[in-house]
Amino acid sequence: MPIVKGYPYRAVASWVMLLALAWLAFWSPWSDTWNVFLGLAAVLAAVAMCWWSRHLRTREAPSRDTLQSIAASLDGLPSHIRRTVPLVLTLGDSALASTFGDDPIRITGNAVWVRVENATGLAESAVALRHWRDGQGPDAVACLVAADHHPDYPELSGYLRRWHAVIAEAGRALGYPLPVCLAIYAAEAGGPPDECPWFGVSGRDIEDGDTLCEILSTGLTAYAQVATALDREQRMHRAARLGAVAQWAADVMLPVVREGADSGSHFSPLRMTAFGVTAVSGSQGVASHFGKFTSQRTGLVSTARTAPQAAYPLPAPLLAGIPIQRPQPVLPRAVAHAFVWLMLAFCAAAAASAWQNRALVARVTEDMSRYRQLDPKHDATRVDALQTLKRHRDVLEGYQVHGVPPRLGFGFYRGTPLLSPIHALIAAYSPPAAAPSTIELDSLSLFQSGSATLSPGANRALVAAVAIIQAHPDKRVLVAGHTDSIGNAGSNLRLSEARAASVRDWLSDAAGLPVTHFAIQGYGDSRPKASNDTAAGRAANRRVEITLVTDCREIARGSSAIPGLPACSFQQKE
Repeated sequence: MPIVKGYPYRAVASWVMLLALAWLAFWSPWSDTWNVFLGLAAVLAAVAMCWWSRHLRTREAPSRDTLQSIAASLDGLPSHIRRTVPLVLTLGDSALASTFGDDPIRITGNAVWVRVENATGLAESAVALRHWRDGQGPDAVACLVAADHHPDYPELSGYLRRWHAVIAEAGRALGYPLPVCLAIYAAEAGGPPDECPWFGVSGRDIEDGDTLCEILSTGLTAYAQVATALDREQRMHRAARLGAVAQWAADVMLPVVREGADSGSHFSPLRMTAFGVTAVSGSQGVASHFGKFTSQRTGLVSTARTAPQAAYPLPAPLLAGIPIQRPQPVLPRAVAHAFVWLMLAFCAAAAASAWQNRALVARVTEDMSRYRQLDPKHDATRVDALQTLKRHRDVLEGYQVHGVPPRLGFGFYRGTPLLSPIHALIAAYSPPAAAPSTIELDSLSLFQSGSATLSPGANRALVAAVAIIQAHPDKRVLVAGHTDSIGNAGSNLRLSEARAASVRDWLSDAAGLPVTHFAIQGYGDSRPKASNDTAAGRAANRRVEITLVTDCREIARGSSAIPGLPACSFQQKE
């Protein structure tokens, strides 16, 4: 199994992009321009995520050979050991070389120890090992420090800060803070005739150096009284030296490892849950920072004797209180994330559908209400509103026949109940009654005998004609004058034209229409409607006729004039 497989960022990014494009295509309430723009943004975001994923793979390339060698050693382990035995990443100075030798892996009775030679690759190693364990990350990181190998505080502080940075980065990459086990080795030039135990604490967050020293001093005091291969003086000397190591670590190392607890630091504090000291065979560093600290604080004088360096023991007892991480497999997490995105897309689609259905019902209801409120007198406006209702009807009937589109689906569609009232409104429409084509007025009600000047009471007779003319502004008006046969025919013709002109002028002013909207015609006694032999017949022949005539432009568009009236053939007379 390759140790470098990881979270399927590309697959998840592609899935999210497809969901976004589907939502924009089928459920978006926005315009096409916005949909295209947002679709391009979704594609670019997916491409950026794929590029970032590839960049992560590129960053892992330098440590891939090391990771493959680790995998070759770990793949032979039984599967239950991978999950039940703690996996510890190990950093260290010279202590690491003597502990592991050439093998990057060591297995003790209670842990699998993985050596990380290059501290900068700690995060990549931690993530790769989590993949190898099927989502179960490393359980701790052990920092092995040889107290006698650091010459001064600046070198030691810089060393610890580098560890601090890489451990914090590994925690961020894993998604949880890695528990830190700090193990310190103190060299004894004479070489202990027996194996020195570990003195420390495990399974608790270590924050206070004074408390740590108190805990260790109790164990060291008891150790000095225990009968071992060492005589009493040697035991007491070893206990004092280990106590000095604990005090040195609490005063010098612990503040750097815990750095970040105060708000002024740019480091985040590490979670140190285990600490221990032990004695090993080796040369004591008289000129080291620890040696100087021991001389100043305790009065113990280190000798400059050299001694062979034995393999440093791993701090296995310090892991007793560190819990094993719970597995977080990659595939179930990726599937869960994909499902969450699917649910988000579903909720967004349902919300968009509900909003668009509400807008559809509001729009149709508003148009029906506006149509009901229109006065039948304004027929042109009612016809426009009726056409809008017909368009709504056609759309809703199309949904009924061919199915509701996805943007109105999810059970929110409420268009079917609107069809019945729309059909009722369309069926109830009836055009207004046609206006009379000709209004006939008695000349005696308008003029004095033989006069073409309107009488004072003529207004009452002409008001009805004004109302009809204003109701049909698209019609032109023909005013024709007629007389009886009494008198000279030429005089009667001129009188009829003059009376038609007087009526025309009054109607133009009262209706607010230009004079060019009217035409006049004088017929004299040439078109009698009754016999001029009787008084009643002559009275019927003395009349003014006002006729609404279709405009020539309307005829050109397909309208028809009033039968018998050549609307475009008469000439206007002034």
